[in-house]
Amino acid sequence: MVALTKCTTQFLAWTASKGIETPLDLNERSDGSRYTTAKVDLDNTSNILQVPINACITSDSLDGLAERLAYERNLESKSEFKPYIDVLPILDGDNSYLATLPRFWESKRLERVADSGQLERRLMNDERKDLDQWALACVDSRANFLGDGRYAMTPFLDMINHDCSIQTRARIEEDKGFAGPGDILQLQSGKKYAKGSEVFISYGNLSNLDTLVDYGFVSDKNPCNTETIAVRMMGQQPFNLIVYADGSVDAGSKATLRYNLATPEELEIFSTIEKGTGLGILAKPLSDRNELDVQSFIASTIDEALYETKAGAAETKDDALINTYLSAREKLFKLAIERITNKFPGIEY
Repeated sequence: MVALTKCTTQFLAWTASKGIETPLDLNERSDGSRYTTAKVDLDNTSNILQVPINACITSDSLDGLAERLAYERNLESKSEFKPYIDVLPILDGDNSYLATLPRFWESKRLERVADSGQLERRLMNDERKDLDQWALACVDSRANFLGDGRYAMTPFLDMINHDCSIQTRARIEEDKGFAGPGDILQLQSGKKYAKGSEVFISYGNLSNLDTLVDYGFVSDKNPCNTETIAVRMMGQQPFNLIVYADGSVDAGSKATLRYNLATPEELEIFSTIEKGTGLGILAKPLSDRNELDVQSFIASTIDEALYETKAGAAETKDDALINTYLSAREKLFKLAIERITNKFPGIEY
């Protein structure tokens, strides 16, 4: 922890003037990052933040929010949100947090991410060249949904760090009139904290790919992580095979493979099921033979992705962020294969 910068001190004064209340202290590290700690002991029902909605920058869509944020920034000193905008991350500088986001990486660094193209496809899907890139990055990494159809950049909330194991609860206390402060967003962390300890909230059940793309960090012990492999079979529609944090594979992938790998005789069952039942029959194995083929295919697919990921991790030890991302992917794939081989001893793949 270091002394607060001038802009952070001004931001805290501004939050007080806007009616933002919190039992948390805002702290800074030498690299410019911020975190919050408890001023007092907190239980798992304590409100850790109360923010009047009129102190937030809001819009009905994320794109609209990015446009609104860019507009407020361009107003400079005329914007009522200037003290807040001044503490948002910048694109340039030695300690630019936004530079850690893959969307701003050079192509050579992106090419080192051996994840079967998952990061590349995600960046292509998220790309919006028509929007201000600084504003879009801030919105993607800091905005929250209010629950009434609007999205918000909520001052102070976006400086509380993420832990997906925390059961964060948020609600809006509606204005009762009588010249009150308006609707207020109230936040509970759902965990006990001792005075002085860092306080966390959950941004959602985010995979490592999610946190890498939108927040620029990866955890090697993310209980919410999932890894995806794009599967293409000759003559069939491509689909994504998803591996969960416990090494299990999503039911949709197994159902698709049971159908794709079924014999004509096994497929005859579909002509006998009641109309409207759909493909729910595929939630369970069609036969021992079919299920062995399905599990063998899954193990083979994961093993192939594992080989690529393991090689990529070995070649990126000089890049901690990419290496952590690939190493966690490698670890999860190994767990998935172990789970299959334990259940189907001697399975070939």
